[in-house]
Amino acid sequence: MKTTFLSGLLILMGLYGCQPSSKTESASTESTNQTASVITLPAQEFAAKSGAGTILDVRTAGEVAQGKIEGALVIDFYSPDFLDQVSQISKDQEVYLYCAVGARSEEASRMLLQQGYTKVYHLQGGIQGWSQEGLPVVR
Repeated sequence: MKTTFLSGLLILMGLYGCQPSSKTESASTESTNQTASVITLPAQEFAAKSGAGTILDVRTAGEVAQGKIEGALVIDFYSPDFLDQVSQISKDQEVYLYCAVGARSEEASRMLLQQGYTKVYHLQGGIQGWSQEGLPVVR
């Protein structure tokens, strides 16, 4: 009888312990809704969507001289005042970033998220991926 009682008690405690409290559930839903993330887009999709926001080229002046996406705002990622320059872009606006192959723009995208930007898109493969798809660049 003691064994049956203890077994029943353990089962009840196990079931109760597995149930999330409504406070925990609500808090995790809120934090999920407030979490923004960088969305990586292939070149064709980046081309189709980027007209709705600001296109940001984060390459150096020498790299940009080789060609850039038309209409792109150029802010060198390595510039000491990079974040100050970026802060001129509204945080409510969609920002589409690219670099040469994707590493710098991916890092810059994460920095924008930390600064409060919520609509951040990254070009997969950078301008090289863009060019490989036959998409136009301007000099």
